[in-house]
Amino acid sequence: MNHKIQKYKSNKLADKKWSLNKTPHKPSYDIAITIPSYAEYDYLFKTLDSINNQDTDMLKNTLVSIVINNSNNEKQSVIDNNNKTYEKLLESTFQFECLIIDAFTSKKIINNKYAGVGMARKICVDSILEYLNEDSLICFLDADTTISKKYLSTIYESYISKKWNAATVNFNHQNDEPKTKELINTYENYLKETALNIKKSGSPYCYVSLGSTMICSYNAYIAVGGMNKKKASEDFYFLQELEKYCGVTQIKDILVHPSSRYISRLYLGTSRRLEKALKGELDLSSLYFSEKSYNILTQWISLALDSRSIDLVDMKNKITNIDKNLLKFLNDINLDNAWKAINDAPTNDHFIKQFHRWFDGLCVFKLLKFYTKS
Repeated sequence: MNHKIQKYKSNKLADKKWSLNKTPHKPSYDIAITIPSYAEYDYLFKTLDSINNQDTDMLKNTLVSIVINNSNNEKQSVIDNNNKTYEKLLESTFQFECLIIDAFTSKKIINNKYAGVGMARKICVDSILEYLNEDSLICFLDADTTISKKYLSTIYESYISKKWNAATVNFNHQNDEPKTKELINTYENYLKETALNIKKSGSPYCYVSLGSTMICSYNAYIAVGGMNKKKASEDFYFLQELEKYCGVTQIKDILVHPSSRYISRLYLGTSRRLEKALKGELDLSSLYFSEKSYNILTQWISLALDSRSIDLVDMKNKITNIDKNLLKFLNDINLDNAWKAINDAPTNDHFIKQFHRWFDGLCVFKLLKFYTKS
C-alpha cells in the first residue's frame, strides 16, 4: 500500500495550491469529515453544530475539512456568500479540529472546466491526507446535511467490528422546505425502493448513491484512485469503484439528514429533480423503473452466474429465451469480449467477481432504463 500511496501523491493528488488555513494540532486523526461548501452560509453552520454534538472523546480524534469553492464564472452573490462563510468560520470555535481550504478567491479559484462537487470533494480529502493514517476513516458530508448524535460512534463501531473498507449509512431528508415536503417523500422512496429491488435482483450495486452517506477507509480511497472530478454523479462513480475494489457495507441506522431544498447548480441530483417537479417539468413517479425491467435484470444475473464455462453460443440462446431484446442490449455493451474474459476466471468466486466488475452499477441502470422505456 505504501507504493500505492506514493503513486497517488505523485500522480493524482489535487493541486497543492489548495492548502489548509492552518496546521492541525495533531499529526494524525482517526476520522475525517469532509465537506464541500458552495454558497452555503445559511446551511453549513447547522451541519457543523450537529458535528459538535457528537461524542466528545471521538471528536478529539476527528478532523473536519471544509473546502469553500466556486468556479471562475460565478454570480457575485455566490462569491459574497463564500466570503461571508469563510469569515464566520475563522471566528468560530468547535470541539473538533476544523480546517478551511480556500478554493474561491482569485488565485485559488477552481477552473470552470473542473468546478463542481467531484473536484471539491477531491480537494477536501487530498488536502488532509498527510494528517490521516492507513486505518483512518474518511466521511463524506454535504454542507446542508445534518447528522444524528450517534453518527461517529455508530460508524466507528461498525468499522471496527465488521472490518469493512467502504460503507453507506441510511438517511432521511429534513422537512426544511415546505414546498417540497410531499415531493421529497416520493423521491426518497424512489431511491430506497430502487436500491432494494436491485439487491433482490442479485446485483451488489444495491446502495443509494448519495454523497453525504459515503464513508471509506484511507486505504480504499487511495486504492480506487481517490475521488473523481465529475461535476455531477461523482458519488455514483466513486461508490461503484469502491464496490469493485472492496464491496460497500450498508449501515442501516439513519445517521444523516440531507436538506430538502430545491435550488441547485447541477443538472442532476435531488435538488435539480425537486426543482423540475415544482415547476411541473418532471413527474417524480416517472423515475420508477418497471416491474418488467427488474424481472429481466433478475433473470439475466441468475443466468449469468449459473453459466460458468458455458459456450457463448449456448449462452446467447438462453439470453434470447429470457427476452428477445436482451441479447441486443448485451451486445451493445460488448458481451462477446467481456464473456471471454469472465469465463477465464480460475475459480467460481473469481468468476462471480469478474462478472459484477463488468456488469456494474452503470450497466444495471442502463438495463433498467432500457426495459422501462420500451
